[in-house]
Amino acid sequence: MAVAVEFNHVGITVSNLEKTCAFLEDAFGLKVAMILDKTGGPTSSVALGLPEHRQRIALVAVSDVILELIEFIPTRRTSYDGRQDDVGYCYPSFSVADLDVAYAELTAKGYHIHAKPHAAGEGVVAGTRFMILKDPDGKNIELVEISQKMSVGSLHQLAATTTPSFDDPVMLAD
Repeated sequence: MAVAVEFNHVGITVSNLEKTCAFLEDAFGLKVAMILDKTGGPTSSVALGLPEHRQRIALVAVSDVILELIEFIPTRRTSYDGRQDDVGYCYPSFSVADLDVAYAELTAKGYHIHAKPHAAGEGVVAGTRFMILKDPDGKNIELVEISQKMSVGSLHQLAATTTPSFDDPVMLAD
């Protein structure tokens, strides 16, 4: 029997908690709901697989998901050189109603976006567009305008009625 799950949160390690929270509020109007200061003593350090440390944490609600922003003290490193094709890379994706409006607003504020809104492809993903914004630590934040076929509800329905095959995937071209 499988364990029943619901999505709760995404944890993101940041170099400067205040800077990241200010960015999220300025770019997306997201407000911090709670700030925690945690000392990782022997018990929690073992649970996390880390040496003893201190964490400053901000919890930010985005729709039905929580962003848990974590600043470790001491900071192990402040630069980020990861790429999306690195194993273990993780990024948040925020759905927006109008990607062109989001692009205009964010570029007017001076934020770095890789490219103008990009169509995800044809067929099942037709109508879905995305763009990538960099956060203060240089990590990707995807903004996406979702077509009805790619909505969470549609994917739940599809998962309940079909069995996709790794031998016959939906092919997407650029």
